[in-house]
Amino acid sequence: MCFHTALGIRMNNLRYENMKYIMYLFMVFLLVGCAGKPSDGEVKKQIIASILSDGGEKTFNVENYEKINGYEKDSNTYVADVKYDLVFKKGMKEIAQELKQQAKGSPFGAGLGVMVLQMQFGNFEAGHRVTNDEEITFIKTEKGWRIRL
Repeated sequence: MCFHTALGIRMNNLRYENMKYIMYLFMVFLLVGCAGKPSDGEVKKQIIASILSDGGEKTFNVENYEKINGYEKDSNTYVADVKYDLVFKKGMKEIAQELKQQAKGSPFGAGLGVMVLQMQFGNFEAGHRVTNDEEITFIKTEKGWRIRL
């Protein structure tokens, strides 16, 4: 057997070995993509986005987020137990003033928004920290997992 033929056989074996590894990686990614639950990263991303939506990003920061536990209720429902801190950027008085400015001309004024905040968090100041423990339900849709509203 000449050197070139032996080298060709060896190169083919290397290509075959590389293809095997590529196929294994492909299978792993395929299985991970078909997992029966949302990833911890996806859970965190959606929960924080939900908290900070509708002006929440102007009101508070989310700190010390932690996914405590989670379970599949069924093949289309996942429940995540999470814990996080809301840290207020502004006090109740400042938020009430801003809501009054935004609500000029509204028949309800800012009263409803202020009342909801005060009922939920009390008379808070900037820097006030509230720890939340929640059970968040996710549902599987055609486009992936989303929080059940």
